[in-house]
Amino acid sequence: MSNVLAHTKNTKEQILSLLKLNGNMTILELAHELEITEMAVRRHIQTLERDKLIQSEMKKQTMGRPSKVYQLAQQGEDFFPKKYKEFSLQLLQGLKDAGQEELLREILVKNQEKHFEQYQSEFKGKTFIDKINYLKKIQEQDGYMPKIENQNGTVHLKELNCPLVEVAKEFPQICQAERKFIEKFLGAELTGIQSMVDGHNCCHYSIQEKNS
Repeated sequence: MSNVLAHTKNTKEQILSLLKLNGNMTILELAHELEITEMAVRRHIQTLERDKLIQSEMKKQTMGRPSKVYQLAQQGEDFFPKKYKEFSLQLLQGLKDAGQEELLREILVKNQEKHFEQYQSEFKGKTFIDKINYLKKIQEQDGYMPKIENQNGTVHLKELNCPLVEVAKEFPQICQAERKFIEKFLGAELTGIQSMVDGHNCCHYSIQEKNS
């Protein structure tokens, strides 16, 4: 069973977590990951569809008939952490309306610097791979559901959940500050590939270590 399920309480939550992690899955794939029967998965799927937490669609296959896949509906997305969306939007909008966009930028930069200083002593002298793994732990604690992949020798970071996505849609400075934090933390350059703000199902970066 996947490590992403370690802290989930029941099968329905595990299904939601797997769909968040993988984007979409079939009944067979869910049964394999959960190590339960397809019939048991179908019962949970029916409940989740009834509660409007998931939705299904037919997906074409390279061979054979199309198969039904399941993915999170908007209410299912709301199951995952979204930090103080309403309060944050009001606060940031207030600064913007008051003509304090430079102050807004400074606040975000200071916040990321404080975040960096919090962990600086713990990863000082560590290797690039150590820092990658440490960043993954930090992001797990913050609710980002990170996934690290090595594709043809290049490290890729995928954030499968963004606790601040609704706020970031209005204030892209948040994404910019987060990206600068990651680059400073790793001593690396990030290239953006996908963004949840733009409607993708994750934020996806390729990572290139500096002076490597």
